[in-house]
Amino acid sequence: MPRATHADVAQRAAAAFRPSNQVRIGAEVEWLVFHRADPTLLVPAPQAAAVATGPLPAGGAITIEPGGQVELVTHPAPDPTALIAAIEADTAVLSARFAAHDLALVPLGLDPIRPTRRTLDAPRYIAMEQYFTTHSPAGLDMMTRTASLQLNIDFGTNPERTWHLAHHLAPLLAATFANSPTANGADFQPVSRRQQIWAAIDRSRTQPVGATPSAWHRYILDANVMLHHGNQGIQRSPDSHTFAESLATERPPTQADLDLHITTLFPPVRPRGYLELRMIDALPRHGRAAAIATVWTLLTHSALEREALEMCTTLIDPWSVVTSDGLQDAAVRDTALNLLGLVTDRLGTGNPQLAQACDRWRARLAADTGPRTIDELLRTAEQ
Repeated sequence: MPRATHADVAQRAAAAFRPSNQVRIGAEVEWLVFHRADPTLLVPAPQAAAVATGPLPAGGAITIEPGGQVELVTHPAPDPTALIAAIEADTAVLSARFAAHDLALVPLGLDPIRPTRRTLDAPRYIAMEQYFTTHSPAGLDMMTRTASLQLNIDFGTNPERTWHLAHHLAPLLAATFANSPTANGADFQPVSRRQQIWAAIDRSRTQPVGATPSAWHRYILDANVMLHHGNQGIQRSPDSHTFAESLATERPPTQADLDLHITTLFPPVRPRGYLELRMIDALPRHGRAAAIATVWTLLTHSALEREALEMCTTLIDPWSVVTSDGLQDAAVRDTALNLLGLVTDRLGTGNPQLAQACDRWRARLAADTGPRTIDELLRTAEQ
């Protein structure tokens, strides 16, 4: 396998910002899996995989995360309405499969009642656990206890503009669609506990990239190396060094190592030839619809760009305040409500179903009526 060079890094970084003449949106929808009779019991990954197996009506693919979380990966859709319809069709079949085994799919960003435990024995996850145990213990919680709604959207004809806008929207989206209010089942607050876990992981691979596409090149080089290809397959990196430092060693990484390294970088917004928005917690049905509608509307309607950016840039040190305080911060809360109002007004009568979803989520934030007990969280399970 050819050795990696700085030119290879530059090529990978540039290729991540591929322009497109059309804009599609897809999703990776995750759930925590609980026993209905006893939610404290673990549901191991092999059990979740066995229950989830089978074709789905909208053609979504199923993957299983290290803690047994279930992930539905959709096909790209031409618009948010089509994406939501595909998710709900596949979700209905999936939830019925799990219900038949007395299991529930719960759209919640963080498991607050079960311990951290990897139950998937894939070499990649074994190596990641070894790395996190040494360098960043919060990474184990991320792997096994968290679930998200990742939205993927094409860049359109102007990747620089789309990236800049998404970079500034990201912290506000994290606050607006937070759905992990407790880490221990006792203390409930309108903040993403899942985001707090991500913020505690090795910052070289989880901090925001930067407002311009050129920052991605530097990000790849400056991130610590977690994994590499060894004689036994994927293995944990034995030393603590950045990818740039590894290029200067006597045995530099291969191009396959470079590609593997890039997959271990987890910023809130990540370029992959399209845009990955990774900062949104797993959400109940109406929250999912609101998040999808909000992301699509803000990133595809240029008329809203200036107003949306003005809202976001009024916040001082947004990632810090969103991570620590979330909607408890008055400025963050007001801005989140205003942003949802902007999206609802834009959707208006043209798409009343999506407008209603956004308005319903806005009302939940305004009244602060999210779940307050473990039982209430578990009752949000898919039906």
